[in-house]
Amino acid sequence: MLARNLTKLRNLVLRTVDMSDVALTSFLNLPLSLEHLSLRWCNLHGEFPTQVFQLPNLKVLDLSMNKNLTAYLPNTSWSSGLELLDLSHCGLRGSIPASFGNLTQIISVDLSGNSLEGQIPDVFGNLRKLTFLSFFSCSLSGPLPIAIFNLTKITRLDLSYNHLEGLLPNHVSELQLLEELGLYNNSISGGVPSWLFTLPSLRRLDLSYNKLVGPIDRIQKLSSIQEVDLSYNNIGGPIPDSIFDLVNLISLDLSLNNLSGPIPAFIFDLVNLNSLYLSSNKLSGPIPDFSCDLVNLTSLDLSSNNLSGPIPDSIFHLVNISDLYLSSNNLSGVIKSDMLSKLTSLFALDVSSNSLLSLSTSGNDVNYSFPRLESVNFSGCSVRQFPNFFRTSNLKYLDLSNNMISGGISKWEAEGWEGLVTLDLSHNFLTALE
Repeated sequence: MLARNLTKLRNLVLRTVDMSDVALTSFLNLPLSLEHLSLRWCNLHGEFPTQVFQLPNLKVLDLSMNKNLTAYLPNTSWSSGLELLDLSHCGLRGSIPASFGNLTQIISVDLSGNSLEGQIPDVFGNLRKLTFLSFFSCSLSGPLPIAIFNLTKITRLDLSYNHLEGLLPNHVSELQLLEELGLYNNSISGGVPSWLFTLPSLRRLDLSYNKLVGPIDRIQKLSSIQEVDLSYNNIGGPIPDSIFDLVNLISLDLSLNNLSGPIPAFIFDLVNLNSLYLSSNKLSGPIPDFSCDLVNLTSLDLSSNNLSGPIPDSIFHLVNISDLYLSSNNLSGVIKSDMLSKLTSLFALDVSSNSLLSLSTSGNDVNYSFPRLESVNFSGCSVRQFPNFFRTSNLKYLDLSNNMISGGISKWEAEGWEGLVTLDLSHNFLTALE
C-alpha cells in the first residue's frame, strides 16, 4: 500500500475513491504518525481492522457511508487524542464499549445508521468537549442515559429511532448551548418537563413517536425555540397557554395526542408560524377567530377533532396557505366561493366529514383562479351544487362523494378535469354526466 513507506504521513484523505478491491488488512500498515484518516464513501468491503482505532496520534477517523463494511468498536486502547469519529452508515456491529468514556478529547461522534446492540453506556457525561452526538437509528435499547443531559458544550444531540426507555429528567441546568434535540421514535414515557422549552439556544425539539403523557408542564421562561414536534404521543389535558409565549415558533406539531378543551385564541398570535398541526386530538369548541396577519402560515391541520361552529372568516385571509385540513369535525355553516377566492396559493383543501358544512357558488366563480390547487375533498358534507370555481386549477384529486348534488354535470362544468387522477362523485343524486 502507498502509505506503507510514508512514515511521516499525518493526513490521508481518500474520500469517494472506489476502493472495493482493496484488502482491508492493508490498513494495518498505516504509519503511527497518522492524525487524519478519511475513507468516506469508498465502497469498502469486509471487516475493518480495529487496530486503526488505536493509532496513537489519530484525531479524525471517518469511515462513513461504506454500507458493505463490517466494523466493531474496540473495547480498549483507543487513540486517546481522538477528536472526530464518523462511523455513520458503515456496517458497525456489536455494542458501544464503556471505554468510550476515555475519549476525553472527543468533539464529534456520529454512529447513526448502524445495527448496534445493547445499551448506551452511562459514560458520555465524562466527555466534556463533546459538541455533536448522534446515535440515530442504531437499534439501541435500554434506559435513556441521563448523564448525557449534563454535557455543557453539546449543540446537537440525536438519539432518535432506537428503543430507548425511561423518563426525561425533571430538571436540567446544563445544555445551555444545545441547538437541536432529537429523541423521536423511542419508548420514552412520563411527562413533558418545562425545561425543554427554556434552553436558551434550542432551536429544534422533536419528541414525536414516544409514550409521553400529559399535561404539558407550564413554561416558565421564554426561549428562542423555533420547531416543536410532540406528535404521536399520549399527551392529554389542555394546550397550555404558556406554550404560545414561544414567540419564535415556526412549526408546532401536537397532532395524534389526547389533548382536550378549546384551541386557545392566542395560538394565532404566533406571527412567525409556518405550520400548525393539531389533528387527531379531542379539541372542542369553535375555531377561534383572529386578527393577526399570518403571512408566513402555509400549513394548517385541525382535522379529526370535535371542533364545531362555522369556519371563521380569518381562515380565508391566510393568503399564503397551501395546505388546509379541517376534515372530520363538527363544523357547520356555508363556505362561499368568494371566501375561497383569496386563497390563491392553495395546494390541498380538505373539509370532508363535516356533515353540517355546505358550499355556495356565485356567478363570479369563473373569474377565480387557483393555479396551484391539486387536491380538493368535500366528501361527507352538505354540498348541493357542483362547484365550478376550480376550473382554473390543475386538479389531480377531487372528492365530492357523500353529498346532495343532484341533476347532471355539463361539459362546461367539468372543464379543468383533464389532469384528474382520482374523481369520486359517488353517493350523490346525479342523473347525467356529459
